[in-house]
Amino acid sequence: MDFELSSWPKDDSLWILRLLCIDLFQLKLVKAMVVLYLIFNVVFLIIQSYLFLTIFEIDYFAIYAPYYFGSFYIILSLAQTILATHFNADALNAVQLWKTQNMDDENTKHIKLEITTLTIYAIFNGIVALFAGIIHMLPSENVKKMCFPLAIIKNYVPSWNDELSFLYLTGYILIALAMVANCNQVVYTTCHFRIQMYLAKSAMNKLLTIQIKNSKDVCNLLRTNEFQEDINVKMVFIIKRMNQLIKEGLILNKRMRIYVMLFAVCGCILGMGVLLFVLVALKLNFEFGLHEHLHCASMALAGLSTFAAVIMSGQVAENVMEEVRVMWASFPWYVLNHKNTQVYITFLVLLTRPFTIRFTQEVSINYRLGAAIAKNLFSMLSVFVQLINLDR
Repeated sequence: MDFELSSWPKDDSLWILRLLCIDLFQLKLVKAMVVLYLIFNVVFLIIQSYLFLTIFEIDYFAIYAPYYFGSFYIILSLAQTILATHFNADALNAVQLWKTQNMDDENTKHIKLEITTLTIYAIFNGIVALFAGIIHMLPSENVKKMCFPLAIIKNYVPSWNDELSFLYLTGYILIALAMVANCNQVVYTTCHFRIQMYLAKSAMNKLLTIQIKNSKDVCNLLRTNEFQEDINVKMVFIIKRMNQLIKEGLILNKRMRIYVMLFAVCGCILGMGVLLFVLVALKLNFEFGLHEHLHCASMALAGLSTFAAVIMSGQVAENVMEEVRVMWASFPWYVLNHKNTQVYITFLVLLTRPFTIRFTQEVSINYRLGAAIAKNLFSMLSVFVQLINLDR
């Protein structure tokens, strides 16, 4: 079959998304900055944890808890960019990407739509993340009261307060990019796997339409050695390709599983932190000006867009695999000899296993997970609104 290997990352059609979520964090200067701010945040988290235990007051906890909860996600995001970003490159190099050429119109349309959609998403998400980082870098007086790293710097190193506070706050631009980069790595790599599945699906479609559906005498094909040998070569080619994609996908999933679980937990903690931020602000009678609204809106927009992209990526990957299974199941196996029938059935059994991004035995990244999280967030918001109404 006529498929040419792509020179990744040179010929990468998703280069904008790759630049923001992978390449940026491979630069030596950026790596050094990531390590610096990772150390900063770990030290501040340890100090604040100690202070929470020694100053056991509910008002004190309420003020600093929002930023404290958010620190877990920040630390995990920075650590992941150092420890696990190369997992995606390893998987794409191992799978040996094909060039997007010589395909049928339907699959070409799917691939072009995905590339265009994700390019627009990458630009939008990157701009929102940068904007959120800038807003956090220039906090209002109200926000400063709740940012425990600034309070620690002011209380323990007052002579260096301006310098260290400036150094810490400027890191929010990098932190904002890192916080969305980890999820966008899942979006990026999953999209490349889907594109490769579309290519394999296109090859499978050619096998069905050209070799069988256009044949005038299907019964004679069983006795035609030339046809059976040709069909065997092409079937094995497609099966090997799909098996390679599934194998590398499972390896990547296994390597990333622990990070996906941790991000799910820390993401829930971050969500609690955002809700606490609004609740505490209202409790302390903060005036919500333009800066505070932009502060909350930028976080929400970056988080929601990234969350939606991850959920859709996982779901679409499942859908493409289901399309491959249905297409293979529609293969007219009755024209195959005994040897080819065994090959066909073996691969059909393999395709019964869904291609999913799992982080537990029962939970995968798909619409069901998105609906469950949305339901829980709605429940939390309901409780939050009730608390606000009671306070009034």
